[in-house]
Amino acid sequence: MPEHPFLPEDFPIDEDHEFKPTEFYFLKGAVHFKKTAQILDMTHKVKKSRWRDFSQSFLRDVDNAAKKAEEDEEKPKYEITSCGEMMRTIKTMVDGQKGEKICELSMTFVSFDSSMVRFADKEHSRHPLEICPVEAGSENKHECFVRHSIPYFWDMSSQFGVLYKCLNQKRVKIGMVCAFGFGKDAVLALEGDQLDDVCAISTCVILLNGRDAMDH
Repeated sequence: MPEHPFLPEDFPIDEDHEFKPTEFYFLKGAVHFKKTAQILDMTHKVKKSRWRDFSQSFLRDVDNAAKKAEEDEEKPKYEITSCGEMMRTIKTMVDGQKGEKICELSMTFVSFDSSMVRFADKEHSRHPLEICPVEAGSENKHECFVRHSIPYFWDMSSQFGVLYKCLNQKRVKIGMVCAFGFGKDAVLALEGDQLDDVCAISTCVILLNGRDAMDH
């Protein structure tokens, strides 16, 4: 695979931008999963005032809201199923209410290869998303994809995964993901006006299950 044309250091982090998430998702069973994961929309079920970079009170709110949704047999916003018994297979995301196919996630475990998200229509993206590793061999785990000519970087090298959007030659933080629930679940916070939720969720799930994951 040719070297990716974009590198994180080409876009300094915009230190003046304050990350203010507007959407929150509980990625139930979405880490290292082999069968089915559910995406629950927590946006109107948690107190945004408790957010503070995944504070304990905020995560408790998410946990309580997720348990209530399960008790009420509430359908997830999205569901992701695998086409096999291994984590790294083609996975299909469907609308949790209607069952309609939204996109396919094709994951790779090869360190120099890319993963893909292919959409059923153009509602969420006008083209497939190719998620490529950058800074190969570095301790920093960055992955890049381009949507509608705008580069995005996932930085998975610290406690929280961070999603950046490149605006005005700078990296602006628009999303964060935190592992939760004994390492099998995750919580995603997103500035919803900066990126379509399906694009954010699908690329995030690929990073939670792709080249650095291990089959059990």
